[in-house]
Amino acid sequence: MSEELSVLVCGIGEEASATARTLFAEGYAVALHRSTAPLTLRRRMCYADAWYDGYAQLDGVEVRRADVNAEFMLGLRTRDFIPLLRGGLDEALGRWPWNVVIVAKEDREPEPAGLCDLAELVIGLGREFSAGADCDLAIEIEGHDPGAIVGPGEAAPKSRAPRSAPGHALARAPAAGLFRAQLSIGASVEAGATLGFVGDAAVPAPAAGRIKGVARKEQAVTDGSPVVEIALNPSARVAGVSSRNKLIARGVAFAIEMENEGIEPLSFENWR
Repeated sequence: MSEELSVLVCGIGEEASATARTLFAEGYAVALHRSTAPLTLRRRMCYADAWYDGYAQLDGVEVRRADVNAEFMLGLRTRDFIPLLRGGLDEALGRWPWNVVIVAKEDREPEPAGLCDLAELVIGLGREFSAGADCDLAIEIEGHDPGAIVGPGEAAPKSRAPRSAPGHALARAPAAGLFRAQLSIGASVEAGATLGFVGDAAVPAPAAGRIKGVARKEQAVTDGSPVVEIALNPSARVAGVSSRNKLIARGVAFAIEMENEGIEPLSFENWR
């Protein structure tokens, strides 16, 4: 850990939010960046709502939108909150001499070009990134070993775990239009219950369970796009950082710490 190190996390979904929160708690100067409006459903498990509302909290750590430089500088200097930068990535990169840039691939967000040139250390979240080619290190976010560090030359697995985890069901928009949610995250539902409307068309619950994610009210959606996620387990976690994302964030923090100390993180076996 070093309070002199600054980290820009590109993304605002679960993995990026958990990573930013962990690094902030460990004393790094941290900011988030997202250029386009997120369509995240699990909004209580990340900082996505800050893009729209100006602020959001995740397990006691606040993010505030920093559309003006004074708010950005206030967040970095006081460490009272994590600033969220919007707009182009070039503008965000120019706001501060970032030591580390972390990139997560998310919906509709354009992938930065020339990743390896963005900072002294560039970390990609997920095996979509190739260590040594478009980033310095990649962090496993799926499969049986989330948080594992993937270095240059390590082959990606032949198959990947599906993003729609078992135990969850998605309700999709029956048409294009504005989605009007009727229920909130955490609510229990029965199969067939009305979750909301797109225009005059009702969105029925595909299964019974607990709402884990829901699109924002009056969000524009396309025909067939997911608008509600239901956890089939009625006691499923619907808020805060999940155990999987804690491992991912811990892997990122370990990689940064070892690189900062001049130690090759991949030389450590069974570090977790």
